[in-house]
Amino acid sequence: MKKKKNYKVIGIMTGTSMDGIDISYCFTNGLNKIKILNEKSYNYPISTQNSIKKIKLSNLSNKKNTAKYDKNITEIIINYLKKFLKEFHIPKKDIDFISLSGQTIIHLPKKKFTLQLGNPNFISKYFKLNVVSDFRIKDLLNGGQGAPIGSYYHKLLINKINPNSAIINLGGVANFSLINRNTLISSDIGPANAITDDLMFYFFKKKFDINGNLASKGKKDIRITELYKKNSFFKKKFPTSLDRNNFYYLFKKLKKLEPKNALNTSSHFTIHSIIKLTDHKIFKNINEIIFTGGGRKNKYILKSLRNLRKNIKFSLIDDYKFNGDLLEAQMFAYIGVRSIKKLILSSQSTTGVKKSISGGKLYKFNYE
Repeated sequence: MKKKKNYKVIGIMTGTSMDGIDISYCFTNGLNKIKILNEKSYNYPISTQNSIKKIKLSNLSNKKNTAKYDKNITEIIINYLKKFLKEFHIPKKDIDFISLSGQTIIHLPKKKFTLQLGNPNFISKYFKLNVVSDFRIKDLLNGGQGAPIGSYYHKLLINKINPNSAIINLGGVANFSLINRNTLISSDIGPANAITDDLMFYFFKKKFDINGNLASKGKKDIRITELYKKNSFFKKKFPTSLDRNNFYYLFKKLKKLEPKNALNTSSHFTIHSIIKLTDHKIFKNINEIIFTGGGRKNKYILKSLRNLRKNIKFSLIDDYKFNGDLLEAQMFAYIGVRSIKKLILSSQSTTGVKKSISGGKLYKFNYE
């Protein structure tokens, strides 16, 4: 692929919430510049969301099963990308490449294993475009957690908005990025939307708790919350990462509660993780938390945090004219360019990798 200073990239994100696909068409140099050209979030029908969630419970040790699910996810990605290109009248000649996260199904850093479905080779052939993907693998093989992988995009935004701020992404899992003494630090910190969304479907056959309204009417279950706090995850040093189902054992207890109490309790899991982060020594000079991801719309969580930490400003990335539903799609466009340019994607303080490295794999379309 021809080397350029700036690239026009399609970033695609299918997150751990498994509720939809985000697509962002960006112009970026992977360094200090990004311009959003077009972008949109597409929500999955609840049937699609549940079919993806069930993949985790399937026997993926069978290669035929994995191939079938990979084909299904690939078709979903292709269909929505076709829709996006048509909707915004984007000719393929104006796209340098596609940067694809893939749908994370399993993430087991201790075993140096991660599985993202969505076949970049097939997507490349279908659209006759180059695709960059597989961002986590090199990090895992070099001793890292493989996540969060988009920290350097957060770094760009932190420096633009407020160097003393932290960005917290509330997707299926919650993760943060901040700069402490000129060092970029990132880590997962606990569950965000995953458990609450699963409870909403279990109790009400709905995708999520709008604004945290139902959670706000419930009461926290102390016993289950204490079990949560005792999880060995909270004894680990940053950086560390989570699989979507690491706290699923608590879901089985939560679903026995009255629905509003279950939702309130699961919301307090997220609140506790964020409060625990604000008490950490790396947070000493941080005066603002900027939320992104679907969970930023949970007014109950934000109100609770503001009451508990009045000395910290709590903002939404949208306040700074970035779409919080699409930040991770932008992020993959940005780190895709960093991958092409062999720039750093992860470091010891962002994923625990032994040394700072780039990552990702280029799937070239053969134009001949």
